[in-house]
Amino acid sequence: MNLADRALCADQDKWAQELRWTVNRTGFGARLYRDPRFDLVREVEEVGRRFSA
Repeated sequence: MNLADRALCADQDKWAQELRWTVNRTGFGARLYRDPRFDLVREVEEVGRRFSA
């Protein structure tokens, strides 16, 4: 079952890894892909809120 899951998502996982995104397996054939650069956006927004308050 694990091998089938990995084969099913292999192309998408490889593409995400090339983009340096994080890949979290959430179930059979299900993935959560995330671009970690959004963490930087969140941090900048938080700093902006602190200085404008």
